[in-house]
Amino acid sequence: MILVWLSPLILFLGLILSGRSALTAGTLGTICAALVAYLAGPDHPDAAAIVRHFAAGAWIGLPATLVIVAGLAFSLSLEKPSDDADAGKPEHGALAEACLLRGPFLETSTGFGVGYVVAVSGARKLGVDKAPALALATFSQILVPWGALGIGTRISADIAGVSLAALIWRTAVVTALLGAVLLPLFWRLSRQAGLSPALADRLEWAGLFALLMALLVAANLTLPLELAAIAALAPVMLLRFLRVKGWAGLDRALLVRLAPYIALIVALALMRLVPAIHDRLEHPSFKPFADAAAFAPLLSPALPLILIALVVAIRRGGTRQAAALMKLTLQRAGRAALLTFLLVGMAWIMVGSGLAGGIGLAVSGVLGSWAAGIVPVAGALGGYLTGSNTGAGAVSMPLATALVPAGEARLAVIAAAVVAGSLLTAVSPVRVTMGQVLIKATTVETGQALRALWPWFALVVGLTTAIALAAAQLA
Repeated sequence: MILVWLSPLILFLGLILSGRSALTAGTLGTICAALVAYLAGPDHPDAAAIVRHFAAGAWIGLPATLVIVAGLAFSLSLEKPSDDADAGKPEHGALAEACLLRGPFLETSTGFGVGYVVAVSGARKLGVDKAPALALATFSQILVPWGALGIGTRISADIAGVSLAALIWRTAVVTALLGAVLLPLFWRLSRQAGLSPALADRLEWAGLFALLMALLVAANLTLPLELAAIAALAPVMLLRFLRVKGWAGLDRALLVRLAPYIALIVALALMRLVPAIHDRLEHPSFKPFADAAAFAPLLSPALPLILIALVVAIRRGGTRQAAALMKLTLQRAGRAALLTFLLVGMAWIMVGSGLAGGIGLAVSGVLGSWAAGIVPVAGALGGYLTGSNTGAGAVSMPLATALVPAGEARLAVIAAAVVAGSLLTAVSPVRVTMGQVLIKATTVETGQALRALWPWFALVVGLTTAIALAAAQLA
């Protein structure tokens, strides 16, 4: 019976492995989940209950979908030929800046692989060959749990029914542990690319990276998800900038270029941190499902994202440019939005109908607390195959709720799974193909990049699985 209950996930992953699109796999996986829940679900839900479960999942996915659309509009509004200008001298510091600071900053604020695009383009402008450029750009994705203002992590918390505030600082701790073991891999790949770090470079970037990880944990303990990674990155980026260019580099042209990002940070800070503004924007709030979170549209990060995007577009080309931006955004975001609804709906059917609980009882009866190790592996597989940490959450969170008892252990296991799924999106076919097309790399060069990244796979999956197992054993 356990294989029957697992069949929606097996079908979804199998279809992607066979080359079908994620949208097709998500549609058929959701239909399969509904049929299995109706015919063999432990809670024996009727058709109306299954529809309610899917609707509740779609409701959970709505805030994320709005951020997807608005974030894409924000990203598209800032696209221009000069964005990649002045990559810097061909030295390790410039490479590290592109891959470890600029890329992650753009990924956290906009998402959609924008940070990866900037990193791989920056590496190529420094004279790095195509294969190592693809490999090095992977490090721009190290903060994907906070990518696109953290929509994937928020969805995972909602599916698992855990506190977002309690989850994100644990996710930051897991990310910091992984960062400590991944930085030497970055140096190794840099050396192979011909930009070997000197001892001074290693000391500088070890210090900057340690500071970034410490600030990441501190920010996630004190700030909302949308602001935490940006708040951690900003002072580190400023330190690096001042060391390289000094105060004279803070000129008007730089401030104009950064104005949309500054406006976004200020808007998010006002919305989330100023009680008077937060309380005013908290209404209206909608909660159509008792087991799903309320949604306050005026508090959504989508609001400042879309407003800033429209202002930028209007300043560049008037209302016609703004209309063209929205048309292009809707064309590009449609599939991602629909896929988000399907994946969260499928996961919610599995949780609400008792499928996830039945799987948990069956597996736990055989493996006991060791079953927790399955969760980050499932997250990694979901992230790799879908190229989305929302997809990773849809695959792994039903298993987390089923296999790990509620409490500290479940939070730690979920944090490990979120990080595993997020960091495996960095080496997913979706992400790598994006870079391959951008720099016109051959299939052979792409294969070389992936072979160079085998330690990334091993370290991410191995460490997150070890964390999950340790948390379950110590609970």
